Amino acid sequence: GTALLSVYILSLLGASSDGPLKLLPENHFDLVVIDECAQALEASCWIPLLKARKCILAGDHKQLPPTIISHKAAAKGLSLSLMERLIQKYGESIVKMLTVQYRMHQVIMQWASTEMYCGRLTAHPSVAHHLLKDLPGVASTDETRIPLLLIDTAGCGLLELEVEEEQSKGNEGEVRLVGSHVQALVEAGVKARDIAVIAPYNLQVDMLREHLCHRYPELEIKSVDGFQGREKEAVVLSFVRSNRKGEVGFLAEDRRINVAVTRARRQVAVVCDSRTVNNQAFLKRLVEYMNEHGEVRSAFEYLDDIVPENYAHESSQGHGRKGETPKFITPSALKHQPEGDKPRGKRTKQTTQKSTYCSTQRDTKERAERTKMEDNSGKFKTMMMEFLESSEKQLDFPASLSSYDRMLVHQMAEEYGLQHVSAGEGSERYIIVRKRTPEVNSFQGNADANKIKSCPESQSPQKDVCAHSEETASDTSRGKVDLKSLHLERVQREKTKREARVKQNQELNTRLQDVVGKQHKNEVKGKAAAKTGADSTAEEDFDALISAAVKADNTCGFPKCKASVTTLGQLCLHCSKHYCLSHHIPEIHGCGEKAKMHARQRISKEGVLYAGSGAKDKSLDPAKRAHLQRRLDKKLNELTTQRKSKKKEKEK
Repeated sequence: GTALLSVYILSLLGASSDGPLKLLPENHFDLVVIDECAQALEASCWIPLLKARKCILAGDHKQLPPTIISHKAAAKGLSLSLMERLIQKYGESIVKMLTVQYRMHQVIMQWASTEMYCGRLTAHPSVAHHLLKDLPGVASTDETRIPLLLIDTAGCGLLELEVEEEQSKGNEGEVRLVGSHVQALVEAGVKARDIAVIAPYNLQVDMLREHLCHRYPELEIKSVDGFQGREKEAVVLSFVRSNRKGEVGFLAEDRRINVAVTRARRQVAVVCDSRTVNNQAFLKRLVEYMNEHGEVRSAFEYLDDIVPENYAHESSQGHGRKGETPKFITPSALKHQPEGDKPRGKRTKQTTQKSTYCSTQRDTKERAERTKMEDNSGKFKTMMMEFLESSEKQLDFPASLSSYDRMLVHQMAEEYGLQHVSAGEGSERYIIVRKRTPEVNSFQGNADANKIKSCPESQSPQKDVCAHSEETASDTSRGKVDLKSLHLERVQREKTKREARVKQNQELNTRLQDVVGKQHKNEVKGKAAAKTGADSTAEEDFDALISAAVKADNTCGFPKCKASVTTLGQLCLHCSKHYCLSHHIPEIHGCGEKAKMHARQRISKEGVLYAGSGAKDKSLDPAKRAHLQRRLDKKLNELTTQRKSKKKEKEK
C-alpha cells in the first residue's frame, strides 16, 4: 500500500525545540526542504536541518543574499548563505538547475542568462515572445511593442540629489521620466496594478510615491529588496545615480541588478545616466545589451525644459574590473578547504574551461560592438561636418537607424548647435537636422538693401563695394541676412569715403603748392590757408560723427522709428538698446525668445515673475519632505518602543 506522509510547513525559527514541534521526537522527519535558502542566514537554516537526515535547499544564490546590518559581521562571512557555501565547496555535483523559465520574454531572459547563468536558461514557448500589446485591452503603441527600453539622461543635467544626514539618494529628473513612461503605458491600456516601479534607494522610492501614488493608487513602488520573489507585466527601473565623479554606490552589486531586471514578464524600462553607470563593468554591459536588443531614447524626447550639458560622445571608461563569469569554486574557497574536501581535478578543469569559453565569447562580442559603435559615430560626425560646410538647409537621416544610432545623432546635433527633431511613426520614424539661421525682419533687410543700392556709381573706388552690396541685398530679400557681413560692408563704405576725402585734400594741397611756387610772395599765406582748410574738414567730420552717435542713442532702436527716447524711452535688458513706448515690448522689437527664457528661469528659481505677480511656492522640496517624513517615522518608533518598555517595567 501507499504510505501516508505528514507534511509540516514552518518558518526556520518555528522549527526550534520550543516551537510547535517540541512534542515530536528528534528523528520524526525523513526530509527537510528549505525554500529561498539563498536569502536565509546559515545559522537559521541549521535549526530545521537537525530534525532530519536529508535536506533539499531550494533557491537562487545569484539573487539577493541575506540582509546583514553589521558590515563587520558581513565581512567576516555572515552574509554567505549555506547554499552558496555548499556550492563553492562541492561544485555542480550537488546542484540541479532548473533551466526553463515561465516568466520573462526571451530578450529580457537572455541578458540574465548570459551574465549570471552562463547562457543555460531557456524561455518556455508560452512566454518567449509575449509583449504588453498582447494583453487584453492594450493598444499597440511604441511603448507596448518593445520588451526593452532605455531612457538615457546622459548630458541632460538631471543630477542626483544629496540630503544632509541621509545616506539615501534621489533624482527628481528620473522621477518625472518614470511618471511620463507610466502615463504612456496606462494611456495605452496597461493596468496600473500590472506595473511595478523599482528603485534601489529608499529616498527615491519615497519621491516616486509622492509623485505617482495619488494618480495611480494601484501602482506598486518599492525597493529592489521589496520585490524579491515578485513579478509584474511591466517593470520601470530608476537607477538614480548621476554624478560627475562616476560613482554608482551599491548599484555595483550584480545580484541586486539581476533581481530588479528579472521581475518583469513583458517589458523592462530602465531610466539611467549611461555616462555614470558605464563606469561599472557589469552595468556597462547591461546598457550595451539594451542598445543592441532594445530601444534607446534620450530624456530630451520626454522633458522640454532640459538644459543640455556639453556632450562627450565617448563614455568615460570604467575604473572597475570587468565582471567575471560566475564560478562555482572560488580561489578563496579552495584555499581554506581541507585537502580531502577539494573537488577532483577533472571537474575543476571542466568548470574552468566552461567559464573561460563564456568569458572569451563575451569579450569578442564586446569588441565587435565597440568597433561598430565607433564606426557609426565617425560616420555621423563626418555627415554633420559636410552638412555644416554645405549650403543645404536640411539633412534627413534614414529610418533604418538603430535606437542607439538615433541617440548619437541627437547628441551630435545638439553639440554642433543644429536643430534636431524626429518625424514619422513606428518603423517609419526618422530624424531631421536643420541649421539654425538668425531671423531678421524683412523690412529691415529691405531697408539695408535700399541703402546699399543707393551707392553713387560716379565714384570708381566704390563700384566694387556697391556690386558686392547688391548681391548681399538680394540675399537679404531671400531671408539670408548675415548681420556681421552687413556691418563690415558699412565700415568698408565709410573707410572708402574717408580715403576719397583725404585724396581730395591732398590734391588741393598740391594745387596750392603749385600756385605758391609761381607766386613766391604768397607762399606762407597759401600754405597756412591749405592747412587751415584740411584741419577744418577733419574737425567737421569728427563733430558729425559725435552728433550722429548722440542722435542714435537718443533715438528709438527699432528700425525706421525716429521717435526720441530721451525722456520716455525704456532700456531693454536683453539687447541693451533704448526703445520708445510703442516698441519697448520684447516681442515687438525681436527679443521675445530671450524674454521667455528669462521668465522661465526666474519662475523656476524664485516662484514669481515680478513683484506682485504671485506668492512664492513655499512648499517643501520633495526630497526634503521625504527626508523629514523618514526622520519623523523613526522618532515615533523610538517613542513607541520607550513607552512599551516603561509599561513592562511597571507591570513587573
